[in-house]
Amino acid sequence: MTGNNTISNEAAYHKQLSDLQGRVNHLEEILHQGKEVLNLDEAAKFMGISRSTLYKMTHEQTIPFYKPNGKMVFFEKADLLTWIRQNRYSSKAEISEEADRIIRKLAAK
Repeated sequence: MTGNNTISNEAAYHKQLSDLQGRVNHLEEILHQGKEVLNLDEAAKFMGISRSTLYKMTHEQTIPFYKPNGKMVFFEKADLLTWIRQNRYSSKAEISEEADRIIRKLAAK
């Protein structure tokens, strides 16, 4: 009976530890959301791409970044959002609305 209690207690301990780790991870993500300047790892996670892809983009200078000490790479979250939004594609509804607006404008002439 003591062996079963030990296993049960150990399982409960591991579950509690796992729950606490999940809560810590969640809190860390909330803190990172408020940051304005991100390091390479944070920026890659923010954009949903790999570190190597982001590093390659900095090497090719296709994305804005900062290198204040000549070694570490940093990104401003606002710059990343602007860069992400630069090649927006319109939805079919937006294209249809624009076409209707142009047709109405041409018909009025």
